[in-house]
Amino acid sequence: MTLGMAWVRNLGSIRELVVASDSRLSGGKFWDSNPKIMLLPRSDAVLSFAGDTHDAYPLMLQVYNAILMHGPALDRSMDLAHLKGHLVRVINKARSSVTNLPRGERGPVIADATFMLSGYSWRQKRFRVWTLHYHKGAEEFTFRPTQPWRGQSGHTKEIAFVGDERVVKAAKSVLVDRLRAKGKLTDGGLDMEPLEVLRDLLRSQDYTEIGGAPQVVKIYEHMNVHPFPVHWPDASGGLTVLGRPLMPYETFDSEAIDPDAL
Repeated sequence: MTLGMAWVRNLGSIRELVVASDSRLSGGKFWDSNPKIMLLPRSDAVLSFAGDTHDAYPLMLQVYNAILMHGPALDRSMDLAHLKGHLVRVINKARSSVTNLPRGERGPVIADATFMLSGYSWRQKRFRVWTLHYHKGAEEFTFRPTQPWRGQSGHTKEIAFVGDERVVKAAKSVLVDRLRAKGKLTDGGLDMEPLEVLRDLLRSQDYTEIGGAPQVVKIYEHMNVHPFPVHWPDASGGLTVLGRPLMPYETFDSEAIDPDAL
């Protein structure tokens, strides 16, 4: 149960990739302080997920370790596009060891998880986002690149979504309304409108699929990743980072995000 987004933010001549998510895990209970965006050992990308944590968390840890133990993947000489292929192979190989299914069940074991790899490609000199999803026909994970927003007359918008269908559909609808109200639906880049949408859906409490504080990570063209603390539920609230409330003695080396002023 998730709403995750990754979009290219335009600030004049400067561009940055923003990745955001809610913080709720569920399964007989709600647990609203869980990381859904994983910082990878290399500094130019992050991996986020939606779906069943029983599938997602072991695979995310295998991805982390695979990067850590392979020199070209760790030092970034392997470009993000090539890393994506390596990680898909790691995920599929890890899943091939699933055995001892419950009596009466036959394979293949369908994975109920979707991943989003977001980062900066030094070969292509631009931000890239791929959705890594399970293809039932192929019986394995494959990838889908993010496409530019359709119907643009000027600046292009780039945004990807992962999560529960009902919430993703609502987020897209609210985002369209928000952009139309600002006169930016067919022209102009994205700023922090997607985060406004995530904030408002969380506050509405109309969607039990999502909860907790927004998680926000930025990726820069200088190939560095930075998670941002967020005041939640408003500017007077405590600080959270990647869904976790900070302890009173913890400090952070960046300004915190006010969820209303953004």
